Amino acid sequence: DKLFIGTTTGMVIYDLANPASPVYLSDFNHSTSCDPVVVEDDFAYVTLRTGTNCGGWINQLDVVDISNINSPSLVSSYSMTNPHGLGISNNVLFICDGNDGLKVYDATDKYAIDQNMIAHFEGIQSYDVIPMTDVLLMVGEDGFFQYDYSDLENITLLSQIRVQ
Repeated sequence: DKLFIGTTTGMVIYDLANPASPVYLSDFNHSTSCDPVVVEDDFAYVTLRTGTNCGGWINQLDVVDISNINSPSLVSSYSMTNPHGLGISNNVLFICDGNDGLKVYDATDKYAIDQNMIAHFEGIQSYDVIPMTDVLLMVGEDGFFQYDYSDLENITLLSQIRVQ
């Protein structure tokens, strides 16, 4: 019943108790940057990146505590290469890190995400992901990819549709 919107200046949160009339609740501001956001439980994950028409001077992942929805607060920030889209499912965090490929993290410990990388798929320009039950949909420069992540120690490419 909440809507989280990533903007060029931060994350904005609305109450959707009445979806026809969203009500502003709060926001979390950051430096000017393109700002995708995903949410799981009491945490929002926000990526900031450079090299866009949004401006921006930093490449990082921010983890934001939203347990008090009216006062979001920064938990941790992690340096990234050039993060684009991201997704989360059961504390498994997927980050499309531009030319540095797809990165998969265990996000259970919000203070040590960078120390808990599960997998790193290099050599692909990744843009966005959607994790579904055990299958990750990813769009990159070379096309559309599906990965099976039911076994986190053996994430497997299921299929790929090439785009020229």
